[in-house]
Amino acid sequence: MSKHAFILLSHPEYPGKFANPLTYAIQLDDAGHNVDVYFDGEATYWFDGLEERPQPALDAYTRAKDRALIAGVCDHCASFKGVAEAVEAEGFEIEGTEHAPDVAGLVDEGYEIHTV
Repeated sequence: MSKHAFILLSHPEYPGKFANPLTYAIQLDDAGHNVDVYFDGEATYWFDGLEERPQPALDAYTRAKDRALIAGVCDHCASFKGVAEAVEAEGFEIEGTEHAPDVAGLVDEGYEIHTV
């Protein structure tokens, strides 16, 4: 099976840019593919006020999180944007200010990169 990494970069004011790629990630997971989802850039704001995010984006996020498809959140972006506490409240670690993910490393591991 193939490997896919979704890198979410969009601001949460555009919920379709969360609902759609998270749903695609779930579909790929259902089909047996390896899938990792990363929140980077403006997407790290997703965690601030999470309970207020609209459906179907919130449902897609919850399903992806429950399947452990969320591989990480950019430490640098979450720290710089002041949302590190909200990210950690969701169970993701922020361990400094290093930028993530390592896209070159993912490609070296055979992942196809999808950015939204």
